Amino acid sequence: MVRWFSGFWLALLFCLSAALPARAEEFIRAYHSDIEITRNGELTVSETITVNAEGRNIRRGIFRDFPLTMVDANGRTVRVGFDVVSVTRDGQREPWHTETVTGGIRIYAGSEDTLLRNSEHTYVFTYRTDRQIRYFGDHDELYWNVTGNGWLFRIAGASARVTLPGGRITQTAAYTGPLGSTARNARMQANGNEAVFATTRPLGEHEGLTIVVGFPKGIVAPPSADQERSWWFRDNLNLFLGFGGLILVIGYYFFFWTRVGRDPARGVMVPRWDAPDGISPALVNYIENKGFSGGGWTAFSASALDLAVKGYVKLEDLKEKIVIRRTDKAVPKNLPIGQASILGSVGGPGRSLVIDEAHGTTVQSVGASFRNAIEKEHRGRYYKANTGYVVGGVVLSVLAVLALIVFGNLEPDMIGMLIVPAFFAVFFGIFAVSLGKGLRRGSSLLSKIVSIVILGFIGLVALSIGSALLVAIMSEMTGSDHWPMLVAVGGIVLANVIFFFLMGAPTPLGRKLMDGIEGLRTYLTLAEKDRMNMAGAPAMSPQHFETLLPYAVALGVEKPWSRAFETWLATAAAGAAAASYAPGWYSGNYSNFGDRIGGFSSSMASTIASTIPAPKSSSSSSGFSGGSSGGGGGGGGGGGW
Repeated sequence: MVRWFSGFWLALLFCLSAALPARAEEFIRAYHSDIEITRNGELTVSETITVNAEGRNIRRGIFRDFPLTMVDANGRTVRVGFDVVSVTRDGQREPWHTETVTGGIRIYAGSEDTLLRNSEHTYVFTYRTDRQIRYFGDHDELYWNVTGNGWLFRIAGASARVTLPGGRITQTAAYTGPLGSTARNARMQANGNEAVFATTRPLGEHEGLTIVVGFPKGIVAPPSADQERSWWFRDNLNLFLGFGGLILVIGYYFFFWTRVGRDPARGVMVPRWDAPDGISPALVNYIENKGFSGGGWTAFSASALDLAVKGYVKLEDLKEKIVIRRTDKAVPKNLPIGQASILGSVGGPGRSLVIDEAHGTTVQSVGASFRNAIEKEHRGRYYKANTGYVVGGVVLSVLAVLALIVFGNLEPDMIGMLIVPAFFAVFFGIFAVSLGKGLRRGSSLLSKIVSIVILGFIGLVALSIGSALLVAIMSEMTGSDHWPMLVAVGGIVLANVIFFFLMGAPTPLGRKLMDGIEGLRTYLTLAEKDRMNMAGAPAMSPQHFETLLPYAVALGVEKPWSRAFETWLATAAAGAAAASYAPGWYSGNYSNFGDRIGGFSSSMASTIASTIPAPKSSSSSSGFSGGSSGGGGGGGGGGGW
């Protein structure tokens, strides 16, 4: 009895469960499109879409995506016009808004503040579009993707009606299924200037209906010359904005470079064995590099060495640290300001500055005071960076890129991609400038500039090729008409990088001193026999070597200068000097001293740098002969939101 009673309730429960309604599906019950073609070729399209909403994906409404490009009769990808006329739901006007999506535009029907009731709703999207008629030699046609192949719902039934402004329709075709399908699960009928189409089976997700309507030439007027020009400008808007902005930026920089950025004419370079105008080693480095090189530590090293050679400090090299110790020698009032700053940081006689990791913060502060002291006294005297003109070029460049983004045919996915050509432009720009600077120092200014420009042009060509490859790789989400944007943005960035280095120029005084510094560099790197043949040149001696050693460090030529001294020490005439030579300003290992001093600036600069704490943190075919689902104009898809 108990077993029978339990079975009865189980059977009853099963029957009740079967009687409950299954969870309803969200889908498109009917999709109908009315397409009216005007005599000038413009289309007015009304799409009536009946959806079953169940509050899952369709909560506030639906959206419709529409592509803004198509392939014309010549196989070119062209941009089409698109204007929304109205959106209704269940016979009433419905709020709507649009946003740009990859390859086109998205129309949202509904409001963020309104939720739909779960039931059927009928939406009507009415819009106008142009440039959709394809003109062939023997006929004209509308090749139209009615539903698009991007819908996220299945479509129970799709239909379309095409109306010409007159004449009669002579050919029809229809394709159904996923993108590229040539299936023809549709019926069609043409009567005079009207043709109707309807699917004969449901369409699944990402399946669509595409139709082709052919008619004699002359029913729809071909575009006029003015219209062709307007369309051509629309297709090439990116080209105009991109390269227009690039030409504007380059023109700006070139105009002001010819007025404020050109270096004064070089003087005659004559080898010399002293610094021009008696300037300090730090100032030699500052003028030579148009600012400090190596973060200023090369100049700091040269200044510390000059102080040691003059007897104001003693350098102690303890392998893992460097100690600058103050001596008792009185300091003159005319000491160069950079050296005075170092002595002020060291302190009085007997005090010392230790350069090691434990004192990294202190060393950083001392270096900053050293650089600030020199720059405060000499900024703008020997070299003008013309920063204001560079800032103006940067502002103009930003405006040019913004115009490209705002007014150009830019898709959202492209905004992030603009960083790619910008990155390569910076890389090629710095590469070009570095190679240009690395040219033989005796070469003319014109040859240096030509070299930099040629290298920059090579970089731009490489940038163009890279951008074309990038567009080809990502063509499914961008479009081939975006390459001007990529190249233009890269070219604008490249121009800024190159002219950032070219815009600054020495003052007449700076140019004069640079010529003298070049003469000193030449003397320090000459072969011994050439140096000895110079009229009036002082003979090599420990004192002469030590006097010019800080300048050799400042110019980065301490190795050849030290080798020249070692060569002199190795001669018989200097045998006694070699045996007794022990610099009083240096305390450390004297073995292989020339190599140690030859690497002084690099070793000291690297030692200092290691102490500084790291900062925190083709042709086209007719739709009748080569058509498929998803071809032609129109298309897109949609979903719920």
